[in-house]
Amino acid sequence: MSITETKVVDIIAVPEWEPDNVVLVITDHLEWGDKVQQGEHLLLLQEKINTYIAFIESGELLDSYPPAKGKNPKIRINGLYQLPEQGESFIDRVTEVLKGVGIGMEFVLKDELALRH
Repeated sequence: MSITETKVVDIIAVPEWEPDNVVLVITDHLEWGDKVQQGEHLLLLQEKINTYIAFIESGELLDSYPPAKGKNPKIRINGLYQLPEQGESFIDRVTEVLKGVGIGMEFVLKDELALRH
């Protein structure tokens, strides 16, 4: 599963180091490339994020993953490549919008993941 499968939730977990959160992970292995490729990449990311939002807001998260009950939902994008400026702006805007509906969001670069564990 990955960003290219826009209608699928990749990973759901309640991490030991974040016991108050249920984290829904998007795995993003794609390079960003030029401006056109960046636009296509962002479109895939937007579709995937919309799938995750619908999964959370519809209650399907709680139905399919009972440990999520009482936890704060957070969408985490595990990226293999550094975000370009256009990607950073997109993530910042989406993060603000989602904060308003009680959903957290973050982008974590693969190198940062290795440091975390």
